[in-house]
Amino acid sequence: REMTGEVSGALTIGASTTIAEYMLPALLGDFRSKYPDVSIHLKVSNTDGIVSMVENNTIDLGVVEAPVSNKNLVVDECRRDQLVCIVPPGHPKAKAKIIKLAELTDHPYICREEGSGTREVIAEYIHSVKGVGELNVVMELGSPESVKGAVEAGMGISVVSRATIQKELKLGTLVAIELDPPLERPFSFVHQKQKFRLRVMEELLEFARNYCVEHAHDGEA
Repeated sequence: REMTGEVSGALTIGASTTIAEYMLPALLGDFRSKYPDVSIHLKVSNTDGIVSMVENNTIDLGVVEAPVSNKNLVVDECRRDQLVCIVPPGHPKAKAKIIKLAELTDHPYICREEGSGTREVIAEYIHSVKGVGELNVVMELGSPESVKGAVEAGMGISVVSRATIQKELKLGTLVAIELDPPLERPFSFVHQKQKFRLRVMEELLEFARNYCVEHAHDGEA
């Protein structure tokens, strides 16, 4: 099979929640169309969980939404993801184009659970700007969908990936406000160094890299 160029086999991919719900379905669907003999299993966890699965060889490839500190793993940035503040349409800030980081602390805030890449990135962002107090966290929730639902219901504001709110922006159930200073993070592939020996793994990584380049601006304003 190696000599005839056929690509087959089984791969297990792990993805953090945001990526699994909003980026991977289309990518994996396109990959399966091109390589129907490849069987792909998907595990979903938060970023900490995915990195741990890569370290323990439970999965072949992880796709995560926060920086990875383990220097023994190969980390390959796929694309940049923009984070924005979301509020319901009737909110006092709904007409604002920009919200300063310090203003976030004036409102009840809904955040993701411990171990979430989104939560980690936002925490680092807040600590990087001097003179900003702690967020007024009123709720911790385990998925992007539940966070959006709580914001729509008027329970607070949040900061989420712009890629996760395209449907809500079209329907007008949420309003996105740019952060000042702006906040971006990498979506990255992470795997063990020796995994590159697998032909099917190389094909998937190459396919995914090309997909990321082609779709680099999806979900942007």
